[in-house]
Amino acid sequence: MESNQPQNLQICPVCNVSITEDGQVNFSTGSPGTRARLYARVCNYVQKPGCINQESQLIGKVNPEDGFESGENLLTPFFSSLDQSTKQTQ
Repeated sequence: MESNQPQNLQICPVCNVSITEDGQVNFSTGSPGTRARLYARVCNYVQKPGCINQESQLIGKVNPEDGFESGENLLTPFFSSLDQSTKQTQ
């Protein structure tokens, strides 16, 4: 019986991501990423024994876009202090 999983698929016991033989990281949601992206977003902060993404040679260069944005330039919706449905008629 054939398996749909690659032979060398690694599952991290800390965060449960899977990493393929060629280094593709499959997150629980969203598009696949790299070991550098996983390190920038998770491994760098978790620091738990058993993490399978700690070898700098495999992680490679971590770029600013691998991490999360700071949020400084995000547009936020404007909400008026009074919702139309709560205004009292005079």
